Amino acid sequence: MKLKNISINLGLLVITTILFFGGIEVALRVTGLQTVKPNPPKIYQVSEDERISYELIPNISRKAYRQTVTTNSLGFRSAELEEEKETVVILGDSIAFGYGVKDSQTIAANLAEQIPEYNWLNTASPGYHLGMQTAIYETKLRELDPAMLMLVFHYNDFDTQTGWLDDMGIIRAPDWVPTETQCNPVEEGILKLVPAKCWLDVNSAFYKVVKKVVNMRNAVESLEDSRNEETPKADSITDDQIEMYLSQLDKLIAVLPEGMPRTFVIWPDRFMHSESRPILISEVKKRGLKVIDLYETFGNNVEVLGWDTVHPSAKAVNEAVDVIAPKLEF
Repeated sequence: MKLKNISINLGLLVITTILFFGGIEVALRVTGLQTVKPNPPKIYQVSEDERISYELIPNISRKAYRQTVTTNSLGFRSAELEEEKETVVILGDSIAFGYGVKDSQTIAANLAEQIPEYNWLNTASPGYHLGMQTAIYETKLRELDPAMLMLVFHYNDFDTQTGWLDDMGIIRAPDWVPTETQCNPVEEGILKLVPAKCWLDVNSAFYKVVKKVVNMRNAVESLEDSRNEETPKADSITDDQIEMYLSQLDKLIAVLPEGMPRTFVIWPDRFMHSESRPILISEVKKRGLKVIDLYETFGNNVEVLGWDTVHPSAKAVNEAVDVIAPKLEF
């Protein structure tokens, strides 16, 4: 009799567990909080210019990166330009774009609040390198006759690979080739003992959520370790990378009108780059750009999004603009 009761209780426990996790799985799928198949943001289109590769779709307001991304008729994440105002154009990648923050919380939007006499045109997009940004200026911005140009630099800008947009709307690395679906389950801690974890990684929304939490925890620990190293690692930026970037910068400068004010904003990452940063600053200044080095304000400790270890929070963007705005020279 006792054995029968134990069997019944174990059966009920198994059924309850299945119903509990099954309910979470259904809820995640129905609400769209987590999908099983890739669900890239529907904000990009292929550019007619091969140098640009992909660009934001004009006149949209769509969910992307946990916020709403709104674009104007030019295809930029900014309000429509006011004809009576001169325009400042901002070049950059996901940092200047405002990855993970509201339309009203981007660098451009904050500057528009502080200096409303100008249009502040946010032409940045995730994944853009300086070569792509230069093509954007040549094809879309030069005709606007900007009053000033601001270039927001982040250390991943030393990567000069041009991504491309696949049929699903995913930005791919240039050497990416389609392959069969591959699993990448968690292989540490208690989760490595989960049976059928490879199948779950491909087919379970709940498992994907758990995996995100675990990976995020590890990423945060790695970020803190990098920031708090007593003896920082050697600067990973090479002379060749600096030379390549400066070559791209020279190409941008070559298409700018003489006398246009130009500002170069350095956005910090997790490393201090104590060797490469002074070299970069010196070379950029030689080329006539005013440098605003936000390492002087934040060090390598910029507050990031709660779910990301690279992109700044809205608070950090606002604090940065408080530093940038008074230093601008028109």
